[in-house]
Amino acid sequence: MKKLFTLLLAYLIISSIVNVHAQEKSSKGLDKAQVMNLVDSLRNVLTSYYIFPEKASLMSKYLGDQLKKGAYNHITDPLKLAARLGSDLKSVHYDSHLHVNFEPGLVAPKMMKPEERANAMKAQLAAERDDNFNLKKVEVLPGNIGYFLFNGFTGYINEAKPMLNGALTFLSGTKALIIDLRSNGGGYTANRLESYFFKEKTHLFDNINTISKDTVSVFADPSTTNGPILLMPIYILTSKNTFSAAEAFSSAMQSLKRAVIVGENTGGGSHMAGVFDLKNGFNAKIPFARPISTATFKDWEGVGVIPDIPVPASKALHKAQEIIYKDMLTKATSDQEKMRIQWAINALIAEQNEPNANANLYSNYVGTYTGGIKFYIENNQLLCKNPERGGTEVFKLAPVIGDIFILDENVQIEFVRNEKNVYSSLKMLWKNGGVTRKNKE
Repeated sequence: MKKLFTLLLAYLIISSIVNVHAQEKSSKGLDKAQVMNLVDSLRNVLTSYYIFPEKASLMSKYLGDQLKKGAYNHITDPLKLAARLGSDLKSVHYDSHLHVNFEPGLVAPKMMKPEERANAMKAQLAAERDDNFNLKKVEVLPGNIGYFLFNGFTGYINEAKPMLNGALTFLSGTKALIIDLRSNGGGYTANRLESYFFKEKTHLFDNINTISKDTVSVFADPSTTNGPILLMPIYILTSKNTFSAAEAFSSAMQSLKRAVIVGENTGGGSHMAGVFDLKNGFNAKIPFARPISTATFKDWEGVGVIPDIPVPASKALHKAQEIIYKDMLTKATSDQEKMRIQWAINALIAEQNEPNANANLYSNYVGTYTGGIKFYIENNQLLCKNPERGGTEVFKLAPVIGDIFILDENVQIEFVRNEKNVYSSLKMLWKNGGVTRKNKE
């Protein structure tokens, strides 16, 4: 299986490098014999390798019937012929990974010299390194929530491992982890990422393979990472653009109850595909492996991974944070811990608020408070000069709810009314859960 994967990986990688003329038209159309050979080749790879034999038979029969009717004889443009063949296949049975292409510049690995293959692979590795293997962002959000954004699964597992280990080590002390897959279109070997989130080797799912004629069990195995094991609650963000390997990761983590999925239904591409040469510049991308349903794991082809908490993708990050904070509040054991969590909730609310929606109330807060901290209005914006921060920098207050505002990265302000219903003091709510009170002078 490892040899097969390496070959297919090489094919797909090299195709992206050498296929510089993929969209060029042939100088002349195919003759009737060439069209017949093309359709016969396509039917042959379908019936030999497509993951659902009964569907392959139906598609093959349909292509044969269309060929007999002469439906393809008048199509002289190879690109249009490839598109028509692909469309005919999907009219019988839709599979998002099933394609017919005209790519005369594509060179299969077996047709290349060893040195050419090595150079192509080296160039692709360099390109992935330049893109940091699609690892885009690690961050600790308020409330000690980890955030990990990456946009693709690499086949260069060993080369990417130091960066992945570093990213997850940075996040290993957080209380919950958000993994953002909203722009992740897939790639290779998602189980290597899952291996960081289980204490023991864990069966994820099985893949049935029509090329190797076997069934392969896929495991998360922490012994393969040489990195941290993260056991905090995990939330995965998804969108309609989450696809293929990213869906495999999401589905496995969800089915094992290791993660909560927040966002939209994913794209619905569960099948592993390989590129098969059809001659004369044509090739077919044919799914040859698929996940087998277990008690908890389901094939998501055409359906997508269905989120536990459905929300528009644009709101998924805020929603995940909101869920985490509410859970933290229920488990908090001290007032100061509750204050820290509420501080993070306030910051999240402020991000979603319309600025200065209640500017007509700001005059109630104007004045100078103990220590010289001054609040004033300018252009309908509540501003502050704080001697404790040097006194020269002007801070714009962001409204949270009621009389609470964000002052800076460490402090929120709650203006307080006295028994006469007059705003006469304030509370400085610190990020660490502390509170400082100041009276209006």
